[in-house]
Amino acid sequence: MHITVTTLPGYTPVEKKLLAKKLKEAAASAGVVSFTVSVSIKDLPMKEWDKFVRELPDNEIIIPELRKGYEDY
Repeated sequence: MHITVTTLPGYTPVEKKLLAKKLKEAAASAGVVSFTVSVSIKDLPMKEWDKFVRELPDNEIIIPELRKGYEDY
């Protein structure tokens, strides 16, 4: 499994490494074998952010929110 994070600039390399570690741990807690998980983090300038988000296909936007009736997901 590969997890890709696109973020606005400003996060330090240490913060990015911590995020990558936490994402890998979260994947492992969901049953993914941790040595099969990789994470990349890419900075995207603010001026490109809106265009980037608007062009994401609906099936690529996954927001893990817990809503009433979806507790098992």
